[in-house]
Amino acid sequence: MSLLNAIQSGEGKNIEFKEELPGSQAIAKTVIAFSNTAGGKLIIGVTDQGNVTGLKSDVDIFELQDQVASAIYDNCYPNILPDIYTTTIDNKVLLVIEVYRGNQSSPK
Repeated sequence: MSLLNAIQSGEGKNIEFKEELPGSQAIAKTVIAFSNTAGGKLIIGVTDQGNVTGLKSDVDIFELQDQVASAIYDNCYPNILPDIYTTTIDNKVLLVIEVYRGNQSSPK
């Protein structure tokens, strides 16, 4: 299923939308939940209703990716290694945090 189709299908057990990057604890909680179940994707730049808004134009993508990676590393045990990447839909940049099923994780 393409990312656009997944967004159009709405949030569910394996996909969550955030219009803006949440705090470290919220990121960790979502990532842990995905890791402890079947995996999933946290997509930043999409409203809860599935509207693609994209990241703010003044956001440093590399800094944002580093913030996410640090939040996950600092708050999850055992370590979770998601794929963190950007994609473009309708000329809007989204940040995707793709988590794979792992061992039982918990907050540090």
